[in-house]
Amino acid sequence: MADNSGLIRNLVVRAEDARLMRDYASMRRWHQDLHALNTELINNYKIRSNNHEELMTCLKQVNQIIQRAGRLRVGRPKTQVINFCRAAIKNNDITSLIKVISTGDP
Repeated sequence: MADNSGLIRNLVVRAEDARLMRDYASMRRWHQDLHALNTELINNYKIRSNNHEELMTCLKQVNQIIQRAGRLRVGRPKTQVINFCRAAIKNNDITSLIKVISTGDP
C-alpha cells in the first residue's frame, strides 16, 4: 500500500506538471496511468472485502456449531466442550474439533 501511495503521489505531481507546461498529451497519459492504478486498487479492495465477509460468515457458522454442541450438555461437560473446541481451533486441529463436537471428548 505504501508503494502505491508513493506511485499515486508521483503520478499526480507529473500530471500537474504536464498541465502547467501545457503538455496535454503527457498529462493525459499520467491521468490514464493514475486511473488504471486506481482501478487496480479498487479491485484488490473488493477481493479483500469479499474474502473478509466470507471468513466472517464461516466463523459465525463455526461459532453456532460450537454453541449447539455446548447446549447438548449441562454444567461442567458444557464448559469442557467449549474449552476443548477453543483449544482445537487455536491449534488448528480440525479432526480434534470434529471429535469434540460429536463426542464431547478431546
